[in-house]
Amino acid sequence: MNIFTSWINPLDEGITEFFKNYIESESFTEWMTIFSCFFIFYFVIAAMFLIKKENRWVGILMLITLIVTYLLNDLVFKNIFERSRPFVDLGLATSPGFHIDGYSFPSGHSAITSAGSFSFFFYYLLIDKRKTKSYLGYSIIFFIIMLLVMFSRIALLHHYFTDCLAGLVEGAIVSIIVILIYKGITSYLNKKRGLTLEKTNKEN
Repeated sequence: MNIFTSWINPLDEGITEFFKNYIESESFTEWMTIFSCFFIFYFVIAAMFLIKKENRWVGILMLITLIVTYLLNDLVFKNIFERSRPFVDLGLATSPGFHIDGYSFPSGHSAITSAGSFSFFFYYLLIDKRKTKSYLGYSIIFFIIMLLVMFSRIALLHHYFTDCLAGLVEGAIVSIIVILIYKGITSYLNKKRGLTLEKTNKEN
């Protein structure tokens, strides 16, 4: 048996017990379900960025980050840790809000929203620095949505707090790796292009 299958720390247990008292409220569950669906927003935004040429690369990098994060999370990490979900550990017959199965750690919704938020933020911080200030407001909105999604996953008893925290870290790490790889490739190509242009000018 994997240690994460049944292991629960006091922090996770306390937070889960707190929300267990609210999950019977139909209106609370409905709102949390709506918030959980906000992760789709990042795929929509990334696709919209592809429309305009000036925003195309941020859209491409966001999509790459989102897809890589999803694959790593659901195909690799969840199958390594095999941690059961809170509602399962509490003995509930069904998952609150909407049906969900599979393992709990790390949270896929948290990882995806983190990947979308951080890839956008790092792109304008490290690559397109001219727009860093003007896009700071958008980054704040993205991070707020990310936190809402994480909160909803915990409140619905679909994930423990540490599941969502791990998802946040995972998304951030994948984001910075993708952005740095892109930055390294573009820097190399620009340098090579500059050397070729310099050589051509000397020959002429």
